[in-house]
Amino acid sequence: MSAPRAASTWAIAAVMALFLAVAGCSDPAPEDILRSDAKGYYAYLHALFIGHDLGHEPDRWEYVQHTPTGTLNKYFAGEAVLVLPFFLGAHAYVKLAGLHPEVFSAPYTDAVRIAALVYAWLGLLALRALLRGLGVREGVIAAIVLALGFGTQLLQYTAIQPGWTHVYSFCCFAAFLLLTQRLAHGARLRGLIAWGALLGLIVLIRPVNGLVLLGIPVVLGDGTRGFAKRLAERPGVTALAALAGGCVVMVQSLLWKAQVGSFWAYGYQGEGFHWDRPQVLQVLFSIRRGLFVWTPVMALAAISVPLLARWDRLRAAGAALYWAANVYVIACWWIWYYGSGFGHRAFIEHYVVFVLPLALVLDRATRPRRRAAYGFLALASALLLAQNVQFQHGLIHHDTMDRRTYAYSFLRFDAAHRDRLGGTDQCAPFNPNGMDTVIHEHWDGTALAAHWSGHVEPSGDAAHGNVVACTPAEAFGATFTLRTDELPKGRALHLLVGFDRYVAHVDDTRHMLGVATVERSDGTAVYYEPFPMEPLPPAHDSIWEHIDYRIALPPLADGQYIKFYLWDQQRRSAYLLDDLDMTVLAVRPY
Repeated sequence: MSAPRAASTWAIAAVMALFLAVAGCSDPAPEDILRSDAKGYYAYLHALFIGHDLGHEPDRWEYVQHTPTGTLNKYFAGEAVLVLPFFLGAHAYVKLAGLHPEVFSAPYTDAVRIAALVYAWLGLLALRALLRGLGVREGVIAAIVLALGFGTQLLQYTAIQPGWTHVYSFCCFAAFLLLTQRLAHGARLRGLIAWGALLGLIVLIRPVNGLVLLGIPVVLGDGTRGFAKRLAERPGVTALAALAGGCVVMVQSLLWKAQVGSFWAYGYQGEGFHWDRPQVLQVLFSIRRGLFVWTPVMALAAISVPLLARWDRLRAAGAALYWAANVYVIACWWIWYYGSGFGHRAFIEHYVVFVLPLALVLDRATRPRRRAAYGFLALASALLLAQNVQFQHGLIHHDTMDRRTYAYSFLRFDAAHRDRLGGTDQCAPFNPNGMDTVIHEHWDGTALAAHWSGHVEPSGDAAHGNVVACTPAEAFGATFTLRTDELPKGRALHLLVGFDRYVAHVDDTRHMLGVATVERSDGTAVYYEPFPMEPLPPAHDSIWEHIDYRIALPPLADGQYIKFYLWDQQRRSAYLLDDLDMTVLAVRPY
């Protein structure tokens, strides 16, 4: 192998070495591998091979939906299909070793970790082959591979959070577009059956992944029409490809049938798209989770689209359409930032298409411009790696970053800044018809409140009058309780909380928690959401500051009520509160 030809091979090796090193160093607990969404994707394998309880699974708030005919896993099963060979290997080992097959035992979680690494490697190999098919030089391919490995969230969702779908989709996108390229360049059309089956698998992972079809013109350019013509000229083979894809997608229908007795089910109750309210600017540019803020490598990929239009308008138009369609769909999801995490994970599978114009532009660029681009990619990758380290060590908040917290934490690695960011700023629940105000109550301590409670005393400050005083002698501070008879049933809620807080010393409320709960009449919690009280540490001693929270709560059943309170679990905090404000909103029926 010649030295130039080896450049991309060494790049893939470097990326995989990074992934392996990070996966080895992170060493998460098994339950951290299979948490949140990942638990739901894996649950199909557990229910079929360990629990034998598909359709009768125990309560899991993350993914189990209860129906009159059985329990429904809200997620699609594509990832479970891809992980299945690795799971079966782990299952065989557990049986041969005489171990008990626990859901969180190391053999099973290790299988998921290995699967993610294998699919990342296969995805990078497929992407390299795709770029070679476009005639891109090896040095550029190597730069693209390194940028993806060192400068994007592919690292996070391969090495640290391997149970999410994104690395599996990334691999399948690359393989599908590579197969598309080869079919268009003369491969036998019987390969269309595999092509159709692979498209079906992509949809089985996540239905919106079907938008990968919009990437075909980016890959084929002027050959797109010829490829479409070949499909039209062989309707029998094309129909078989569609049938193969349909059979793969049918796996989900069979699982639905086994769970709830119907070939069609919808598990995403209470979730959906706000097609009339896309948060495009937030998705791309916000400090909270903006693509270009947390993955600046992709900014250069976006800029390359209009540059490509100078000599390849069809590919550029296809890339622009691909960007527009996928950004719009992602921005319309009710929780546009897709929950907690590092950067915006919903774009990871789309990196395969996003980097194609960048590779083509770099391949034709002059040497100085190409070096400048490489310099930017290197700096952007270094920034992402640094911030990833911060994220893993509690220096960047997993959910509520904004301009102030970003500035506070920017490239700080000292222990004094660790775990200092808190608060909560959850978006409203899915509400296609809007929300209604259930109650709004303001309390300044001058009179009894209907729903707020706390220890009131004079502040000695004419500007604040009476305040809620909290000392280490009391574990619980100000509390807001809304009774069962005051709450709508079956409608998701959104709490808007605000208050002014005074501390004498900057660390006085460092260990305080805010807690929102849904409780039964006997006081047992149905839903429990704790979070650090301080969005940011106080700016200095002896300061009043305003704090706001936004908290989403699930729909309530009969006899349940809500409570919000401040909790000094360690009995170490002393502070004052004034002008406490609570607004409770309920989703309108839809």
